[in-house]
Amino acid sequence: MRRFLEPGRLRRAAPLLATAVLLGACSSQAGGGSNSAAVQLSPASGTTSSTPTWSTSTACKTGFQGSAVFREVHRDGTTTNSISSAVLGTNAPFHGTLQASIARIQAAGGIANGATQKLVIICFSGPSLTGTSNQDMGLFITYSSDGSSYTTSATAPAGS
Repeated sequence: MRRFLEPGRLRRAAPLLATAVLLGACSSQAGGGSNSAAVQLSPASGTTSSTPTWSTSTACKTGFQGSAVFREVHRDGTTTNSISSAVLGTNAPFHGTLQASIARIQAAGGIANGATQKLVIICFSGPSLTGTSNQDMGLFITYSSDGSSYTTSATAPAGS
């Protein structure tokens, strides 16, 4: 731990630490089924420097309508970071704004340029992300080969 706190190391780690704090790092099972057509970014494609809004076209499933959060899935397929604030009132379609740019979300997940990342809505049975959770909705975001733009899809691209 002492070596990590050396001035040069800390300076190099600061951007990563800031991104983790900004996105509210946490871990969750990112697998499981989800309603991929039920969540969208707006705009559905654009520059990675942008911070789109997001919305769902459906409510969280019965039993999981206490609250919800939008999360990005890391390259490892299981670790996630929250990319939205907690949302209450998930018994009807809901929406929000991302907490970071698409480029920061890509970096936080360790996703390479040209690759695809999964974004998921996790619904909770209780308020403020408490109780039992369920991955309810998701979408896929594909980054351009130079990392300057993105496109979204309800299904994973072939080969990803």
